[in-house]
Amino acid sequence: MSKKLGVVTIGQAPRDDLIEDFLRNLPTNVEVIQVGALDDLNLEMITSQLSPEVGEILYITRLRNGSEVRVSKNKLLPLMQSKISYLDSIGVDIITILCSGEFPQFEAKTPIIYPDKVLKGIASSISYDGKVAVLIPGREQVNYAYDKWSEYFRELEVIPISPYSSRMQDFIDVAKFIKENKIEFVIMDCMGYRLLHKDTLKNVARNSRIITTRGVLAKVLTEIM
Repeated sequence: MSKKLGVVTIGQAPRDDLIEDFLRNLPTNVEVIQVGALDDLNLEMITSQLSPEVGEILYITRLRNGSEVRVSKNKLLPLMQSKISYLDSIGVDIITILCSGEFPQFEAKTPIIYPDKVLKGIASSISYDGKVAVLIPGREQVNYAYDKWSEYFRELEVIPISPYSSRMQDFIDVAKFIKENKIEFVIMDCMGYRLLHKDTLKNVARNSRIITTRGVLAKVLTEIM
């Protein structure tokens, strides 16, 4: 009997660039149903209605055409709830949010997986006093990332690098920085980072332990599904 996995991206669906890493591990009888918070909006509407104000928490996501956009977290929430309610109504078995940002508890009868909480659960279970690098998509999120992760680690280095617009050489440069600064623990705090990005870092910073949001979520989904 097949099972249905509902996935909600904060951008536009489909996000096959994201789903491909999950499909490697999911059982073959799982049907993936993708929806995006921005599915019903064009770029002009997104820019005029969802652009973050100064000081607002913002998230960075991707549209169907591959372009990168920045949206206000608060303005995004009602759109997220709408898509979650839709998945809930069609009877999926599990819903997961394809974003490692912090979200409130959405309303649904279906169980919802929050990658942010999964990552924090792992972080809270690790006792480590050394240097930790946290990779995030944009420079505007640096202070937010320090606030988010300083509860778990004392010596933080937050590194902004976009998973969408950065070149592979940019990831190699980050890996060199990690290696040169003897940073042995790395958290890739964005669903947009591909397992290929992790492999690129690992090929240079061989002694670093690297956690990706995708990898962690894929393992949780495999266990549940």
